Amino acid sequence: MTTDQHIKKLAKFLEYVLARRPDEFGLIPDPDGFVKIKTLLQALHEDPEWRHLREAHLNTLHVTERTAPIEIQGDKVRATQREQLPAIRVPAQCPKVLYTAVRQRAYPAVHENGLKPGLLPFVMLSSDMAMAQRLGRRSDNAPVLLTIQVAKSQAAGTRFQQYGESLFLADAISPECINGPPLPKEKPIGSLPKAPVQPKTPGSFLPDLASAKHGAAPHQKPQRNEIEWKKDRRRARKDKDRRWG
Repeated sequence: MTTDQHIKKLAKFLEYVLARRPDEFGLIPDPDGFVKIKTLLQALHEDPEWRHLREAHLNTLHVTERTAPIEIQGDKVRATQREQLPAIRVPAQCPKVLYTAVRQRAYPAVHENGLKPGLLPFVMLSSDMAMAQRLGRRSDNAPVLLTIQVAKSQAAGTRFQQYGESLFLADAISPECINGPPLPKEKPIGSLPKAPVQPKTPGSFLPDLASAKHGAAPHQKPQRNEIEWKKDRRRARKDKDRRWG
């Protein structure tokens, strides 16, 4: 396949992804039809056929094709023709359960506080478990799969919207409406390990720091000043000489 054929194939594929069925790839464009290039590439790399795709390929397509199917603005891209894009709508009937997958590190907080919007202005859910896991793996290699009780969430005040066939949006999900695996057990916080006590060996002793400071041997009283001792000795010799003189 020539380079021109590659570019035309890519153009046709991106037109389908960005202008017709972004929901099939777990993508929801903003109100102006844009998605982040990084998010688009992340989604397309899940297909082995497009794992080689890079931002440079999008730029090449954008500048070389006379009727390029995409527009690039900064770090975002959109289809030039967006008449067939799905619209976000209120579903006629919601499924009984929806799914989402969260990072393992985030699961304890979700378990306690529920699901709230993060980088997106909504919580993204799916009626397809495989799609939910696919979305979760974009931020964690082994995400935690959660099941959302829809009727219970609606009774708690959650509003659901639908995009495409299997994607659903929610403003928030209360923790009591979420079913997931048990939280991992926390390791008990013990006291710091004590330093091992060194057994005393026969003849061993601890240094007397106060004595060592004055130059004396450990556990010994300091000796008399050497000068005073010499004076006493001279006085004793003089007294002896006087007695025998």
